[in-house]
Amino acid sequence: MVAIAFKNSSSSLSNGIEPRQISSFSGAGRHSNESEREEVALYLAQMTGELAALARSAQYDLLGYFLEMARIEAKGHAGVMKAPN
Repeated sequence: MVAIAFKNSSSSLSNGIEPRQISSFSGAGRHSNESEREEVALYLAQMTGELAALARSAQYDLLGYFLEMARIEAKGHAGVMKAPN
């Protein structure tokens, strides 16, 4: 298990997702429920977005770019960027 801790006292992210323990991707703890997978993808998008901003503010431009690409990929997995019908 990976424990998720936050520096501030807020118990939820700006998008309303509650921090919790997320199983590692090795073995039986895989997320098979579609809504759980979407929640994880949204969480990853939120975190990588914040990390990208932090990296860019510290002038780690290439790292910020890669983190932004990870954010876009996570949003795609969450269905946020689905193509219109």
